[in-house]
Amino acid sequence: MLYQRVLTGIIFGAVILGAVWYGGWPFSLVICLLAVIGFSELVKMRGFQVFSLPALLGYIGVLFFLSLGVWDFPVIKVEDAGSIPAIWLIALLFLFLTISVTSKNRYTFQDMAYLFTGTLYVGIPFHSALLLRLEEGMGVAYFLFLLLVMWSTDTFAYFIGRALKGPKLWPAVSPNKTISGSLGGILGAVIVGIGFASMMEYTWGPWVLLAAVLSVLGQLGDFVESGLKRSFNVKDSGTLLPGHGGVLDRFDSFIFTAPVAYYGIMMLVS
Repeated sequence: MLYQRVLTGIIFGAVILGAVWYGGWPFSLVICLLAVIGFSELVKMRGFQVFSLPALLGYIGVLFFLSLGVWDFPVIKVEDAGSIPAIWLIALLFLFLTISVTSKNRYTFQDMAYLFTGTLYVGIPFHSALLLRLEEGMGVAYFLFLLLVMWSTDTFAYFIGRALKGPKLWPAVSPNKTISGSLGGILGAVIVGIGFASMMEYTWGPWVLLAAVLSVLGQLGDFVESGLKRSFNVKDSGTLLPGHGGVLDRFDSFIFTAPVAYYGIMMLVS
C-alpha cells in the first residue's frame, strides 16, 4: 500500500509539475481534466449517474467557468478575467432548477442546489488556477509559490503533529488532526513565504501573511472535504489515484486556496 501510494504520488506529481512548468495548452488541458473529474466525483457521491442530464449540464458549467477570461468567445465578453458575470451564474442556476421541474422532481431542488454549488466549488478554484499560471511573465513562479505553501503545510503538519501530538483540532470531522500539527503546517507555510519573498526580493510581511492565510484556508478545505465525504459515508471521493483517492481528495486544500492566492498575489504585485 505504501509503495503504491509513493509511486502514484511521484508519477502524479511529475505530471502536475511538468504541466505547470510548460504552461500553455498542456497546463490548461490538465486543469480542465482535473476539474471535470473532480465534478464527476461530486456527482457520484450524490448517487447520480455520471452522464445523467444534470451531470452533463454541470460539466458544461464547469468548463464554461474555466474558459471565461482565458479564451475569447465571439458573443461573450468578460472585462475582468478574474470575474464570472452574475448573469451566467443565474442562467446556470435556472437551468438546474428547470431540470428539477421538468423531471417531475426525479431530481429535487436539493439535488440541483448541490450540483449548482458543485460547479462553483470546482469551477471557480480551477479557473483561478488557470489565471494564476497564465499570468504573463511570473505565472510559473506564483503557481509554484501556491503549491509549495500547500505541500509545506501538509508536510509540517504531518511530522510535527506526529512528534508533538496533543489535543485534537476537530475530531468529529477529522479525528487524526491535532492542534500542534495545524500550527506546524502554518509554520511550514510561513517558511515558504519568507523564502519566496527573499528570492524574489519582495517585502517579507505581505507574503508571509498571505502564506499563513493560505495555510489556514487549505486546512479548512481539508476539513470541508472530510465533512462532505462523511455526509455521504464514503472513504475517498474517487479512485483515480491509487493510494490517494480521487481528485477532490488530493485537491481539497487547493480548492480553498487557489482563488485567494490569485487575488492576493495580484494585489501584492499590482
